[in-house]
Amino acid sequence: IYEQVAGVYPKVMIDGQMDAGAWSCGMVAGLIHDVPSVAELITRIMAEAGQIIRDRLLRLL
Repeated sequence: IYEQVAGVYPKVMIDGQMDAGAWSCGMVAGLIHDVPSVAELITRIMAEAGQIIRDRLLRLL
């Protein structure tokens, strides 16, 4: 079986040949609801971080 599966992982995970064989993903895949641009992702991360910081600082005052 080794001859049949050797080299499959790079084809799937690196080259993106999703039909080349089995592929894996973790439970976090269920948290993905869209595929934003990098700029949009960074904007969201910064906004969420800012909100968390503000909320936590308010509790300290």
